[in-house]
Amino acid sequence: MELTVEPLKVLIVDDEYLIRNLLRMRIDWKQQGMTIIGEASDAEEALNQVELLRPDIVFTDIYMPKMDGIELSGILMERYPNIKIVVVTGHDEFEYARQSVKLGISDFILKPIRASELLQVTAKLRAAIEQEMGREYELMKLREEMKQSLPYLRERFVNQWLSDVMPEDELQEKARFFGIPISSGESGLRIAVMEVELAVPQAKIAASEACPHLSEPYHQTHQVQREPQQQHGQPQLSQPQTEAHPQPAEEIHILLRMVGMKQVQAFYPQDSHTIIVMDSHNRIVVLSLGADTEFANQVQQLQEELQHTLKLEGCEVDVTVGIGQWKSGWGKACVGYREACRALDYQAFVGKNQVICFEDLVIEGGRRPYHSDAQLLQQLQFYVSVGAGEEAVLLLERMLSVQFSDVSQFRMAAMDVVTECQRAAIEQQIEGEHALNKEAVAAIFTADHLPELKSMLEQHVRTVSDVIQAKRQTKEGNLIDRVIAYLEENMGNAEVGLSSTAAAFYVSSGHLGRLMKKETGQTFVEYLTQLRIKKAEMLLKQTDMKGYEIGEQVGIPDPHYFSVLFKKHIGRSMNEYRNVKT
Repeated sequence: MELTVEPLKVLIVDDEYLIRNLLRMRIDWKQQGMTIIGEASDAEEALNQVELLRPDIVFTDIYMPKMDGIELSGILMERYPNIKIVVVTGHDEFEYARQSVKLGISDFILKPIRASELLQVTAKLRAAIEQEMGREYELMKLREEMKQSLPYLRERFVNQWLSDVMPEDELQEKARFFGIPISSGESGLRIAVMEVELAVPQAKIAASEACPHLSEPYHQTHQVQREPQQQHGQPQLSQPQTEAHPQPAEEIHILLRMVGMKQVQAFYPQDSHTIIVMDSHNRIVVLSLGADTEFANQVQQLQEELQHTLKLEGCEVDVTVGIGQWKSGWGKACVGYREACRALDYQAFVGKNQVICFEDLVIEGGRRPYHSDAQLLQQLQFYVSVGAGEEAVLLLERMLSVQFSDVSQFRMAAMDVVTECQRAAIEQQIEGEHALNKEAVAAIFTADHLPELKSMLEQHVRTVSDVIQAKRQTKEGNLIDRVIAYLEENMGNAEVGLSSTAAAFYVSSGHLGRLMKKETGQTFVEYLTQLRIKKAEMLLKQTDMKGYEIGEQVGIPDPHYFSVLFKKHIGRSMNEYRNVKT
């Protein structure tokens, strides 16, 4: 789409034919990028002409029968705000013509009409109109781009809606914009979160073994196919690859999600009351608006169909779904989403390939269900991830100080804690039994005595924190060893300091300074100075180099400063030291 500027259309309004003719003949309008499309001898005729011809510019005289040019300009500005109006006036009408400026008139010219003045006015008008057209063109392009991005923007809005409470008026306005049918008369929803993943752990088996249907084409062709194949309206999971470049496991995951998304959308064809999006964790979210009727049964059927379809595609997959409780009020979507995610997380304890309803996890009999404290859980994950075991245990005690109705509620709290510990371990790249001791976790969720449960959970938090702290200490110790070796090799460079050394090892100056103090008991400057003085002692003993030469050799080129520093650390001057050396 390109911006093309057609000749600007000009209408001349004046009750004197000679003036109209003079305006027409005074300049070369075509050369100015304009064309005169009509003339009018009075205001009434001008209004009709404007309605019919839609000019870009109107030149109008002030004094005309029935309605003068100022009044005509006011009407035109009100009805057609984009039209540029130029008032033609004489010297004796000049003050009266100045009123037109207040109306928003673009310009005015004086009689007798001079070509130079007319050329200035037309050039200015054309520049202004082209600038406005350019802005409108850019706005039109932005609207077109926005239209193309609407599916993405709609999905992002739904994810924002699911993530946090949104004011009712803002929610209603945005929902209308994205065509989501929510109204005050039908205020209710239920949410399911679906996870589709390979059934065989990625770390234990290659992608080609997990999905043999995907890997077969790689050994049959060297041709790379760029576009997914289509069969029965669904993208196929198999894509030809070269033998040297087998299909990556992550690509298989992405294709699985795409197929899963297509299947879910096909399950709810043209259902405006069901919203289907992908959340930030690449899980499929199904949001059902309106009454809670057969939603759980539908999701159960969908889960079974999806698992069966993907198995036919040649992949062994797990399809697990968590469903939140029905919520009255659009603003509670975030609560329903959190419940669905918590139900989905429970797969770690009840197994995959199930539909897990949140209400099955909470206590019946009218008791208040357990609600996690996101802020405390985030703080707990932070403490564990930095290896602060004692602080993590203290925070855990605070989290578990609430009144639990029975063991099942505490187990839900324990699930939150174990999940945060696992996230911290994964974040710090802790693997194997250190990341998730399955026996310890199983014991937590099978114990029936609350004090015992608390003790086991505290031990789990402390264990993961200690493993992370040990890894951090090893990593920090290795860093300091490398820094010390670097200083010993480069101490002769006067430019070597805390900032340059930190930059060389891609850490902050503050962090390196703290580690040096912790590992050596000295500040960075103290340690570097000590290295340089020891090197100077050795050179004094083993060479006949002069003091200033030794200073330069150890990275302290200022002779006076080096002399003072040496005496401060050794207790005698360099000459005294050399004279008594053994």
